[in-house]
Amino acid sequence: MLQTCVRASKNYPIIISDDLSAFSDLLKYLKGDKVAIVTDDIVGDLYGAALDGFLNEKSVYKFVIRHGEQSKNAENYIKILNELAKYGFTRSDSVIALGGGVVGDLAAFIASTYMRGINLVQVPTTILSAVDSSVGGKTAINLDEGKNLCGTFYQPNAVYIDINFLSTLPEREIFCGYGEIIKYAFLSKNITEADLTGEISEDLVYKCLKIKADIVEADEKEGGARKLLNLGHTVGHAIERLSDFSLSHGECVVKGLFAVFGAAKKYYGFSNEIYDSALKIISARGHDLSNPFTVDEIMEQIRCDKKSGSDFVDAVLIDSDLSAKVERISFEKFRELLE
Repeated sequence: MLQTCVRASKNYPIIISDDLSAFSDLLKYLKGDKVAIVTDDIVGDLYGAALDGFLNEKSVYKFVIRHGEQSKNAENYIKILNELAKYGFTRSDSVIALGGGVVGDLAAFIASTYMRGINLVQVPTTILSAVDSSVGGKTAINLDEGKNLCGTFYQPNAVYIDINFLSTLPEREIFCGYGEIIKYAFLSKNITEADLTGEISEDLVYKCLKIKADIVEADEKEGGARKLLNLGHTVGHAIERLSDFSLSHGECVVKGLFAVFGAAKKYYGFSNEIYDSALKIISARGHDLSNPFTVDEIMEQIRCDKKSGSDFVDAVLIDSDLSAKVERISFEKFRELLE
């Protein structure tokens, strides 16, 4: 078992284990008499009963959404809020997010806004949510005009990651998760080529989350350094949205990484040797780097991105040291760089 913590507006532990019994260490963070488990129809079937034995002293209510990005919507958000109220949940009760990034974002947004905030424990079941979205306090639902446009910053009370939950993932979900891990390779030299090409492990999850925890502690509300975590995401979110979410988040992050690195080569004017070094990292897991959409289509989506201003985008590029760097670039210039 490995353990670290995040020290932000709320301090909380992250437990990484290959033994479900370690979940018992988090019971003290599940306050109140009632617990709402938010999950999806796939994870619910696989692991819906996994936590029940630890919650015998609680009244447990399960809320199951359909898997997929389309379920991270206002309808499910309001529906579950109404159910919590109907069942008499109070500010002292708790929510468990049992699932991937969609479940984690939705459940956390619910927890952050129900009675202005109730207890939240994140139990991620995908690589992507384990190494990234379960930690840091970003919550969100999607709107018709874009991804994650409605949300809050709300840190969980605790995060529990069982490596065994990741062992049943299909290949596409593994590809999705490694999209975020590749991002971390440009944020820290601690992520090695062996990490990118090997199997998921407690150690690799710990490495990624330690990087994220350090950044979140330095900049919880994304005023500066935390913007680096958006590497690949500005273009990636645009591709994801244009595909009507038929492409996974992680797949789109890698496509976005590839696109912004091409833009960075023009912006910084570095050598082909440096470009090839970065390409080796981006393609380490064999992701498809092609982009089926035009620059105009992508720029139209970026204009609706929450990270954009009225006439600029805070673009996260990769510099000649193969490190992420934020550059404020006009829409016109960014469009030229992407061509």
